[in-house]
Amino acid sequence: MKRLITFLLALTISTSLFSQDFVLASYNCENAFDTIHDEGKDDYEFLPQGNRHWSRKRMFNKLKNIGKVILSIDSVKPADIICLEEVENDTVLTYLTCNTSLARIGYRYVMTSSLDERGIDVAILYSPFTFHLISSHIIRPRIDGFTRDVLHVTGWIAGGDTLDVFAVHLPSKLKGKTSERNRLIIASQIMDCIDSLRSVRTSLNTVIMGDFNDGPGSKVVRQGFDGMTNLMTRRHQSYKYQGRWDCIDQILVNKEMLHSVKESGVATRQFLLEPDERYSGTKPRRTFVGWNYNASGFSDHLPVYLRIGNTQHRDAR
Repeated sequence: MKRLITFLLALTISTSLFSQDFVLASYNCENAFDTIHDEGKDDYEFLPQGNRHWSRKRMFNKLKNIGKVILSIDSVKPADIICLEEVENDTVLTYLTCNTSLARIGYRYVMTSSLDERGIDVAILYSPFTFHLISSHIIRPRIDGFTRDVLHVTGWIAGGDTLDVFAVHLPSKLKGKTSERNRLIIASQIMDCIDSLRSVRTSLNTVIMGDFNDGPGSKVVRQGFDGMTNLMTRRHQSYKYQGRWDCIDQILVNKEMLHSVKESGVATRQFLLEPDERYSGTKPRRTFVGWNYNASGFSDHLPVYLRIGNTQHRDAR
């Protein structure tokens, strides 16, 4: 009888999951560091003796706030996949998934181990109940200098469809044309990988998400990812710099996936915003404003999300 009850419960959960939409999100956490120095990395600013006086209390508070953001993205159920940018290491992700409100969700994760000089990486959280991870691999940028790797995961979602997700945090604009060229090189590497997938799949469901450090109308987004459809537009606002809102957090899908897209946008929540006393309006509520610590802060970015229905594709390979 006990086995029968367990079987019926699992069947009920599976049926429920199959009928629900699949939600993906991306969130730049802005400096989710632990308190221990990583050899060879310039993380001194976020050590207890560093300029920001980073402590375990501040770290756990930061992670608690990140967990709150993730749970707020979807009002029906927790997001199935969350791409995270600016997380330092495995320790941070273990604390995030096991010592915050996310612990009850049972998220698992994969992450990069990039050559970025500050030691910040890209990660993907996923629910093993709705996303069966098949494989993950890292795309190391072939550029001069160091930056974040691209994280690519492949898995099955409800119904047996195969989904490929690429989590990115492209180089910043600090070096001008050099940075733009590097972003274009990485875009080309990602598209080469997608072309390789297309050659071995009967159908392809691909999502590229993350911090592109470029707006929807930029050369990098329009030309670097030619053939992909960007679901974000200039009207979306995920990041504010010197008083101007922009959307540097993008969601791109291949054309075959467009029919399954139900909704996408910026997960704007009032608790993530605060008055912008310098430039007027509102701005993201950050953990630090300059050197001033704000315990109720989150990040300088707002999360973006994508809701898809049944992709109606099957891939037995």
